[in-house]
Amino acid sequence: MSALLRSIALLCGLTLAAGESIPAQIEVDATKPGLAIPGDFLGISYEKNALVEPHFKPGNSVLINLHRNLGPGTLRLGGNKVELTRWQADAAASLDKASGLAVIGRTTLDDLYGFLKATEWKCLHGINLAGNQPESSADEAAYALKIGAASLLAIELGNEPNLYTNHDLRKIGYDCPTYLPESVAAIKVIRARNPGIILAGPATARRPDHWFEDAVAGLKGHIQIATSHTYALSGGSTNPTSANFPSFENLLHPATMAKDVAMVDEHLAAAKAAGMRYRLAECNSVSNGGRTGVSDTFVSALWATDFLFSVAERGADGINFHCNLKPGSYSPVSWSKTESRYDVHPLYYAMLAFREAGRGRVLPTNVKCATNVTAHATLGADGKVRVLLTNKDLSKNVVAHLATGRTQGTVTRLRAPAADAKTGITFAGAATDATGKWAAKTVEPIKGSGTDIAVTLPAGSAAVVTLD
Repeated sequence: MSALLRSIALLCGLTLAAGESIPAQIEVDATKPGLAIPGDFLGISYEKNALVEPHFKPGNSVLINLHRNLGPGTLRLGGNKVELTRWQADAAASLDKASGLAVIGRTTLDDLYGFLKATEWKCLHGINLAGNQPESSADEAAYALKIGAASLLAIELGNEPNLYTNHDLRKIGYDCPTYLPESVAAIKVIRARNPGIILAGPATARRPDHWFEDAVAGLKGHIQIATSHTYALSGGSTNPTSANFPSFENLLHPATMAKDVAMVDEHLAAAKAAGMRYRLAECNSVSNGGRTGVSDTFVSALWATDFLFSVAERGADGINFHCNLKPGSYSPVSWSKTESRYDVHPLYYAMLAFREAGRGRVLPTNVKCATNVTAHATLGADGKVRVLLTNKDLSKNVVAHLATGRTQGTVTRLRAPAADAKTGITFAGAATDATGKWAAKTVEPIKGSGTDIAVTLPAGSAAVVTLD
């Protein structure tokens, strides 16, 4: 164990006795299946100006494979750069590095929707709202519908309007009552050009301002999908004693998860009251691009296995992990320009684990353990019970006694050389290959006796248990 991890363990009051294991009693009630997790729950969110780079093209087989590994999903184009991207129908994609302004046109969307068709993903297509050019946005939406209607989930209006003043997009004092008539006016122009189009928003950042709740109430009848954003920890925090400071301990702390889940519950309730579906359209471990040494380590995967299920169990349509395609960030996938190569990071493998476990209808679970262990379960259409177990304790092994009424199946493990590892991560004994493809290699048969199955979870690891 590294000195860093040892220090974290000591801070948590943990004993580092070699070989020590903690028992966990986990009950799953397979007789009470609840809501169904959408098959396209998983998603990735990209900054919109990534369209000017050579990523989203129908011939980019590596990136296509990396998306296809995750099953059906939703690719969001948004982020702060959506408000700095302009539509010029006949223009080639370009980026003015001095101003940060990007330009896209028809050929850009031809490539994007060709890419989406190859991945079998849908697009949450963000358009510029702050620029106050709704006719241009309507034209962009019309072309997206024309060439990619089958791959278009919705057109999303702008990005984080409650932070417009932070980015000099509006004057100080800009608030939701000012935003609403601007947004409604833009919607009318877009709908006049595109009757029946599905719209999403308000794409708000997490703040204690209740902007999201006020916005969806004000946009009732105008948009169909409510979207918002959250990050578990703050990339701007410099105070190690703060609960928002990016650290292993804070990211894995149950209070961090409870805080994020509470926001999802509030936003789901507001969306439901307005007659809308809800998607957590941008999220990740640490804001502002993530924190190197936290967001790009295996600890982020341990956080994500629990986070994905915690959001799914509430009834959200899905989530999109934000991705800036940069190494050392929170991105599930990054791009090396110097080596012309995509690299896969720990968060991606958590998504693979969720893809395996998050099939079907949610089952009630109950966990009793003296340390930080989580369990989430589903009943699949194939009749199998799948349980995703995560041991967030970085120093102690756990023996999970899993009571489901079934005692035969397999175990598929999510592993890394260490909690702070950035490479060497595998799911089912396999990493992605140079072509972007992934296939399971190691699946352990397991058989219990009596009423349960015992599954060993090494410190800082996760596993999917599939029971026949």
